Amino acid sequence: MIKAIIFDYDDTLVQTRKTRYKTIKNLAFDKFDYNIDEREIDEAWGLPADDFLIKIFGKFTNDLDLIWKLYLDYSKKDKNVPHEYSFELIEKYHKLFNFGIVTSSSEKVVLRELNELKINLDYFFFIQTSDYTKVHKPDPLVFLPINDKLSVKNVKKNEILYIGDSPSDFHSSTKFGYHFIGITHDMRYKNFFLSGKIDFVENFYDLEKLILKLQNYA
Repeated sequence: MIKAIIFDYDDTLVQTRKTRYKTIKNLAFDKFDYNIDEREIDEAWGLPADDFLIKIFGKFTNDLDLIWKLYLDYSKKDKNVPHEYSFELIEKYHKLFNFGIVTSSSEKVVLRELNELKINLDYFFFIQTSDYTKVHKPDPLVFLPINDKLSVKNVKKNEILYIGDSPSDFHSSTKFGYHFIGITHDMRYKNFFLSGKIDFVENFYDLEKLILKLQNYA
C-alpha cells in the first residue's frame, strides 16, 4: 500500500527545461554578449542550483549573488508551465496520499514558481529543495530529510513512491528503498526506462491509472 508519493519537480511536474533554456539564452546574450549552446546547458542540467548557475555563468563572473539576481530577474519573464494534469492530480488525491517534492532546484525558485502558478502549498507535507541537504541526486542520501518527515508520520520506505523523469531519479530513489515510476514527457530518457524494464508512464493521466491499480482501486 502506497501512503506517500514524492515528485521530482523540474521536467516532472513542470516544463522547466523548455522554459529555462530560453531564460538562460536571453540572459547570456543580453548581459554577457554570449550565444550559449544548448549542449552547454545540457552539461550543467540537474546540478544543484548554485552549482548549475556557476557552471553556466562562472566563465563571466564568480559573483554568485549577482548571477542569482540576474537569473531571478530574467526567469520572472518566462513563467514555468505545468505538465498537463500534474497539479490537478495532486489536488484530487491530496487527502489520500502524503505528497512531497524532492528537487535540486533552489527553494526561492520553486516556491516562487508554485505561487505564480497558484498551487496550494498545503497539498504538500514537505517541499525539499537544494537548501535542505548537501548531497543531491543520484546520491540516495538526498532523501534523508524528507524520509525523516515521513518517519514521524509512521510511513515506511516500502510505502513510498517516487516519481521522476531521469536516470538519477531512478537510481537515487530505488537505492534508498523507495518504489519508483518514471514519467517520460519526451524521448530523452524513454529508452533508459525501456531497456531497464522500469515502470514508466508518458503523462499524468496514465500515472493516475497506474497508482490506482497499485492501490487496487481500479
